[in-house]
Amino acid sequence: MKTNNRRRFVAAMAVLALTMTVQIVEVAQAVQSEQAAEVKKAVLPFVPGSWTLVVLPDTQNYSSHYPGMFNLQTQWIVDNKDSRNIVYVLQLGDITNYNSAREWERASRAMDRLDGVVPYALVPGNHDCGPGGATGNRTTLINNYFPPKRFEKWSTFGGTMEKDRIENNYHLFKASGSDWLILGLEWGPRDQTLQWANQILTKYHNHKAIIITHAYLYDDSTRYDWATKGNSQIWNPHSYGGTAADTNDGEQMWNKIVKKHRNIFMVVNGHVLHDGLGFLTSKGDAGNPVHQMLVNFQTREIGGQSWLRLIEFLPNGKAAQIKTYCPLLETYETGPESQFVIQTQL
Repeated sequence: MKTNNRRRFVAAMAVLALTMTVQIVEVAQAVQSEQAAEVKKAVLPFVPGSWTLVVLPDTQNYSSHYPGMFNLQTQWIVDNKDSRNIVYVLQLGDITNYNSAREWERASRAMDRLDGVVPYALVPGNHDCGPGGATGNRTTLINNYFPPKRFEKWSTFGGTMEKDRIENNYHLFKASGSDWLILGLEWGPRDQTLQWANQILTKYHNHKAIIITHAYLYDDSTRYDWATKGNSQIWNPHSYGGTAADTNDGEQMWNKIVKKHRNIFMVVNGHVLHDGLGFLTSKGDAGNPVHQMLVNFQTREIGGQSWLRLIEFLPNGKAAQIKTYCPLLETYETGPESQFVIQTQL
């Protein structure tokens, strides 16, 4: 390349890099401006003595296009582990977009920051299944990058349904004097998966249980219910031909496992687009309140802008603060679907 051409090329690349940087800054500034009115509302302060669960929903766009956002999320968790007493991290599936090695490598590197620092639970979503993440079947690369042996050294790791497969897993820990169970269930759980889940919930009936799975609650704050609503609730697991033959949606999960166990406190899922938010409290057969929460930020700028859902359990043992925070913008959302308080006593 001639000297003049080389100089033109370098100058052009510099302009392109500057343009991309300006665009990202402009996006961030625009979002901050749009949210300014909401941010001015009072943010619920962190109460000393509380402990926190951090929810990472649908990281698929980070793995495919914006790995820096994924890294930002997990680094924020590490940096705030002690100040917020972060006990566990919950990833809700669609870890990747296309179930590709490159995406899984990026996801693995991002989660590496948490290994040995803050334990985490994860489950596969529809985009983590089948060739190209098209959910043509249940094959997935998740076990190549997050095999059970990656978790076995943790004192909090309970085990998996199938040997050498992480798709269905459970975790046990203690916080504020109570025993807790996190039960992670695969995309559109199969009947055999729900049978296993019933066994785990029965075995640890004295633990307060949180179920994480990819598709359960819809954005109208009702459970996915193929039998009565069909395609009026789009993206129901039953509408994915490759895995629909043996699958359960939210209403089926409610009837087959959730309502039957008095120790279940919460079900959390991602998956649903639109505003990606929903919340429902239902009473189980024993009269216990079960909080069901949809949270998914993937439709926002830059693949989700690094938004997190925080569940802060207050030291009185009676309530938890639900909060929504963005490490990129260093701000909270305080609207009624982004910040609220729930009962934690069963």
